[in-house]
Amino acid sequence: MYDLGETFGFNEAAAQSDYNTRWSILNNPYYFSAPFSGAVAPAAHNLVINLMSNHSAEVPGGTLTRETLMSFFSITGTSGNFVHNRGRDRIPLNWYRRATLDAHTIPDVLVDLVAINSIYPGILRFGGNTGTANSFAGVDLQNFTNGAYNLQTLAEGNNGACFLLQASLAGLPDAAAPALGAVGSVLGWALQQLGPLAQRFGCPQLRSFNNDLFNAFPGASYTGSGR
Repeated sequence: MYDLGETFGFNEAAAQSDYNTRWSILNNPYYFSAPFSGAVAPAAHNLVINLMSNHSAEVPGGTLTRETLMSFFSITGTSGNFVHNRGRDRIPLNWYRRATLDAHTIPDVLVDLVAINSIYPGILRFGGNTGTANSFAGVDLQNFTNGAYNLQTLAEGNNGACFLLQASLAGLPDAAAPALGAVGSVLGWALQQLGPLAQRFGCPQLRSFNNDLFNAFPGASYTGSGR
């Protein structure tokens, strides 16, 4: 994203998310986008803009510069010669968080997701490569949820939030991966907090997820290794 401009906003984050998705499909035979992580990954790009921008008195709406982004992620150097300085990530000097009354909420995240999917159709996708690079096959959301949701109804009312909550609580590969380690424990705590929201949102009755649809994707059961 560094080369997309001197400052970064919603459009740059969406472009970077779309690039990452397409690059992964073209190069990673194990690429897999599960219903929960497939929505969270593009949302995470937007969160960088919404949570890391500097909301100063001069620019209360927030601005994210190269320098601010590099400070948060502990990066030095220039394009093509970046260095990651492990353990040296820090909040930049003279940085101000967004106002408490302007908190970024789950509904805001979902609105952003719908918007970037309209700009880059397919950025919100479920399925994966079938064992070779560039072999992506999608999973029909209506079949996966046994008729409870489809891509069109996700944008209606609380359906988007309901789907994410129910997907995260369903024991899908996202939440069950042993490789998550400590993150898995944090996720377990988060799901305990999210559970009651499904009832408060008045979510559609979801009998089960058709996880058998994932059997065609090696990446659904792949456990990576590394640091």
